[in-house]
Amino acid sequence: MNIKPQPTTARMTNTQWDPQAYQKFARLRERPVVELLDRLEMEHPERIYDLGCGTGIATQLLAKRWPHADLTGIDNSAEMLGEASYLPIKALWYRCDLQHWHAEQPADLLFAAAVLHFIDGHEELLPRLLRQLNPGGCLAAHMPNWRDALWYQLMLDTLEQAGPDGGPLGTPELRRLMAGRPVLSLDCYYRLLAPLTRDLDIWETEHLQVVEGQSPIFDWVKVSALRPVLLALNEQERQCFLEHYLARVRQYYPPENDGRTLFPFKRIFILATV
Repeated sequence: MNIKPQPTTARMTNTQWDPQAYQKFARLRERPVVELLDRLEMEHPERIYDLGCGTGIATQLLAKRWPHADLTGIDNSAEMLGEASYLPIKALWYRCDLQHWHAEQPADLLFAAAVLHFIDGHEELLPRLLRQLNPGGCLAAHMPNWRDALWYQLMLDTLEQAGPDGGPLGTPELRRLMAGRPVLSLDCYYRLLAPLTRDLDIWETEHLQVVEGQSPIFDWVKVSALRPVLLALNEQERQCFLEHYLARVRQYYPPENDGRTLFPFKRIFILATV
């Protein structure tokens, strides 16, 4: 495995990911990547960085479309990079926290699939990423829009109400963190990026994802959105949270007559060319 390490920072402590659980919905996770690539008009980018590459779902598609590009996958999880490194593609793998990452050489394409919503301070983050592009280079990103999602509100309600005697779970800092996710509105992204770009395309989609399994909504969110919660709670709090959250999710997302579950999911897409 060819994974270039970077010294672990405090924010990278205890951040183990489960590649197999993440891959369970690989086909659905690939769908927004394909949608983003379909709108991306680039002929021959020489240097591509796949930011937050995870198990390499997007990296494979990038390698297939531009097989001669210098392609690097960036992620802070050794487990996910370990899985990605077995892919039969030409790519380098680099372990790094994106908050501290800088391109070793200017990029023609920065591709960020379902990662930027984990990082605070988009007002500073996105301009910093744009400065790492060559002239004519593009930042292509998609990220879940959780702000109004029912399953996310159920998580917030559970943190506030599922503790002893109906009180909150976890620390006030955790509850503030989960309530204040960094994703901005579409018009805010436009006002932020338009002065810095020569071409800008921003849109939002809502996919009606049809998922299977006994608790498919929980299986989806436990490997991403719920990770900060599950890591921050102690064992007793975690069990209490899971009991109440699973009950709420099953109540509001009942299976259809065919046994499958409908999971509406909003995403924001950005194509920003400098």
